[in-house]
Amino acid sequence: MPRAQLERLKLSPVTWLALDETVRIKDVRALGRHYKRIANLLQREDMHAVHALMDETEARERAAAAGHHRLERWRERLITEGDAALSDFLDDHPDTDRQQLRTLVRAAKRDTERGKPEAPRKLFRFLRDAADAAADQPEADEPEAEALAGGPHPR
Repeated sequence: MPRAQLERLKLSPVTWLALDETVRIKDVRALGRHYKRIANLLQREDMHAVHALMDETEARERAAAAGHHRLERWRERLITEGDAALSDFLDDHPDTDRQQLRTLVRAAKRDTERGKPEAPRKLFRFLRDAADAAADQPEADEPEAEALAGGPHPR
């Protein structure tokens, strides 16, 4: 687990020393004993916070995996179904560059038939970027709410 996440746990100094010492241990058997020592030290800590952090990390990993699988399904649909899936994707992601997507889908179909992985990978990256861009954009209602709240006004 990254140190930034572990720092949220408010571990005791003895536990931090043991965690920092882990990097220096090279022998496999000594490392196994050291892991047992860390487990013993962690049992003395607030386990509710540890479990909450682990649950949060697992939920974030599950959400990332689900998003990855969703994009893989879109890629497969675009390659197999063609224009029908293309219009469905563009309905869900209207700001996507239609021409570039169409070109990537054609190239992915061609490379899939030839057994080459390059174009399907490019298509996946494009879909991922389009989904990320859609997730980063504010909702359509936000500018109206901003204007009502006295925010920036169009000139």
